[in-house]
Amino acid sequence: MRYLNENFEQAVNVNSKFKAMIENMKTEVNSFYGSFHDDPSIISEWGHYYFCNDDGGRLIFDINNPKSHVCTICKKDFKNEVYDGVWTYFYRNEAVLTALKSAVLYAYYKDDKYLDIIKNILGFYAKNYLSFKIHNKERQVFDSYEEMTWGCGRILPQGLNESIIAIRMINALEIVKNDIGQEFLDYVYEHMFKEMYRLLRPQVNQIHNIRCWNNSAIGVIGLFFNDKEMIDFAFEGEYNINRQLEVGVTKDYFWYEGSIHYNFFTLEGVTNLLIFAKLYNHEFKTESIIEHMFIEAYNYAFSNQYFPNPNDGWPSINLKTYSYIYQMAVKCFGYDSPVGNILKNILNDPNPRTTLPLSKPYYFDNDVSYEHLVLNTDFDYVNYKKVPQSTRNYPISQFGMLRNNNFNIFMKYGLNGPSHAHPDIMNVEITYKSYLITRDMSNPGYQSRLYKEWFKKTVSHNTVVTDYKNITKTSRAEENDYSSNMIMAKSQDVYAGVDYQRKIILNDDGFEDEFVVTSSEEHNYDYVFHIEKEFELISNLKLENTDIGYDDNGYQFFQDVNKINKFDGKLVFKRNNELFVFTIDSKDKDVYIMKSYDNPIDHVRTTIIVRKYDTNTKFKLKMEVK
Repeated sequence: MRYLNENFEQAVNVNSKFKAMIENMKTEVNSFYGSFHDDPSIISEWGHYYFCNDDGGRLIFDINNPKSHVCTICKKDFKNEVYDGVWTYFYRNEAVLTALKSAVLYAYYKDDKYLDIIKNILGFYAKNYLSFKIHNKERQVFDSYEEMTWGCGRILPQGLNESIIAIRMINALEIVKNDIGQEFLDYVYEHMFKEMYRLLRPQVNQIHNIRCWNNSAIGVIGLFFNDKEMIDFAFEGEYNINRQLEVGVTKDYFWYEGSIHYNFFTLEGVTNLLIFAKLYNHEFKTESIIEHMFIEAYNYAFSNQYFPNPNDGWPSINLKTYSYIYQMAVKCFGYDSPVGNILKNILNDPNPRTTLPLSKPYYFDNDVSYEHLVLNTDFDYVNYKKVPQSTRNYPISQFGMLRNNNFNIFMKYGLNGPSHAHPDIMNVEITYKSYLITRDMSNPGYQSRLYKEWFKKTVSHNTVVTDYKNITKTSRAEENDYSSNMIMAKSQDVYAGVDYQRKIILNDDGFEDEFVVTSSEEHNYDYVFHIEKEFELISNLKLENTDIGYDDNGYQFFQDVNKINKFDGKLVFKRNNELFVFTIDSKDKDVYIMKSYDNPIDHVRTTIIVRKYDTNTKFKLKMEVK
């Protein structure tokens, strides 16, 4: 196997989209490199700082304005040193991406000026590597590897970010290795890549998605430069990549942290390593786990190819979001493999690709990825077999998916630990035909105020809140059962002394939800159900404007709160030409309807809360489409 597709030039020449992509790359490279300048005395800052504290909106990286950081929602222009440091983080990523694009341009045009660009950009970072301060995302600076805490980078603010750019650098060098000269390769190896190994090695100390990236970077560097110590560390060290996958991936083939995004983020790192293992004929013992992870991901996506969003991640992601990682997998497993056929299904889906706010891959026109252009240039995805999806349960990963011709219902009923977890045991997400009825909003950047105060609160999810507080349990449900149209789970001590049981029954025209809460003591129980903004409430209700009764743990963000008086048990919503009738058991319960923040928060959705103060109670909701 070779890295650059064997038919690269010919396939580009006959594909107008590829030709346009190459031309666009040429413009971007000339534009960036014409003014390239960096200073190792400037310390970069964490990308997750780059979100507005007022509304959670992503700030705009303007490459020509290092001191201006405008919110995409409120348009406020922020000016402070931290945001300036994040600008540096994005700029350095762009520099490495420019080297990567230059390698592709050299492969196509055979113009030595692109080799010079690679030499000058990577050579700058190699020459100055030890002048970049060791620092971390917590804004701490260290004088030595012995003194640093976990999570440090030099060029960028984390060992994670350093690993990502290291892999991108090696990908660029792999394309041009026969032409760029051994003297240059020796120089960057001695002055930068060996130091990256010294930086990253002590950070690989547990089973975690970031350690997968660290291992992958070390392994890719080692394989490319034939450094046995690095290769042995990546594949045989205490927390080596095989152990990461054997322990960190459940038997359901899902990354243990319980997030769709971190599942794919982990796959991105390890699949880069798998490519280089195949290029350099090194055994990768757990490659079958990687293959099954790609296959299974298709099965827990909704039928419209969008994903549920349990736990930390990004909102509204779909399979096309990660088509670039599938391209890497297809490079390893073959065009006609099950993964290859799944990629063909993904690329033929009419829905547009949704994007990521951080760690962005390179796409042209949000359609063609770098990996497609370079690795699989002649990949024909016109002829394919449709992959059917069906009801599935993933008890080890603690979620299940019910399906019929009209509905998909995803239920997350437990956790495999606190890492990247949201406090939302027994949460549900539901689609009808091609669109969402209710979803998990995931979250904005971790340093955003609203991430902590709204998105990571139980009340922003579809579950039951006890005593207005966050769910405390971060472990697995004790019981679980499912059939083709039913899923049920029981979880003990969701709060201390409070047990939950939820059962969802899927019908042809809707679903039934039965949520039982039991305790030996009295509590306030709020059954929460959020409905997407496109649904218009058309019921004629007697509403009393009121207060929700609490002003913390996310409750402070509810707007236009109304209690429904003399409620007949039915709420009717309209979308397009269909009616969605919610029948709620409101006997001896209070029912509230209000508005709440979506993601992004310049959108709002409708929230229903059914409230009961008791020891034990049962909430029942039925939805039918008319």
